[in-house]
Amino acid sequence: MTSADYRAALKGRRCYVGMDLSSTKDLTALVAVFPDDDGFDVLPAFFVPKDSIKERSTRDRVPYDQWARDGYLIPTPGNVVDYEAVRHTLKDWAAEFDLREIAFDPWNATDLVTRLSEQDGFKCVPMRQGFASLSSPTKSLEKAILSRTLRHDGNPVLRWCVSNVSVESDPAGNIKVSKKVSSERIDGVAALVMAVDVMERNNSQKTPHYEVRFFGGAR
Repeated sequence: MTSADYRAALKGRRCYVGMDLSSTKDLTALVAVFPDDDGFDVLPAFFVPKDSIKERSTRDRVPYDQWARDGYLIPTPGNVVDYEAVRHTLKDWAAEFDLREIAFDPWNATDLVTRLSEQDGFKCVPMRQGFASLSSPTKSLEKAILSRTLRHDGNPVLRWCVSNVSVESDPAGNIKVSKKVSSERIDGVAALVMAVDVMERNNSQKTPHYEVRFFGGAR
């Protein structure tokens, strides 16, 4: 299945999004997850400043330039990520899919989130980046990968982010992916963890089914 076919198969489906803005000079990531009875599908989008692609390709020793040509990276004009491009992608996704919530790291996100919520009508949910918030979705993501219930189209940028991940733990046994410990970019995984979190929170809030039965006596 091609990437275009994969995306077409997601049309109209319910999804939840994680948004990792990082810094305006670094890789920025959006990741949508689409749950079903067998697991969930993943659709990522990555953004990078156009003027820094050549430098990044040399520094990180990965083919940013090729990824951009192949459509796996969205280059934005200048030497910083234009968050309007992120906003535009989210609006495209909302028109194509049933986009329910966007989870985000509150750091550096105030201006964009204000526009997304107040002007565009998105439901944006802040997610702190500590062990207490990240441990459960990180473990769920690990389980989904090992059980092969996570499906994706082979996006090479997401694969690279996954290959860079290092995990740290606290004395209580909580875990989280760590940008501090990881040697390379992991923004796609950070966004994916947040998306898994809001997906699970919403799935756990499904309205229970009640059935009324009468036993004996008058009916």
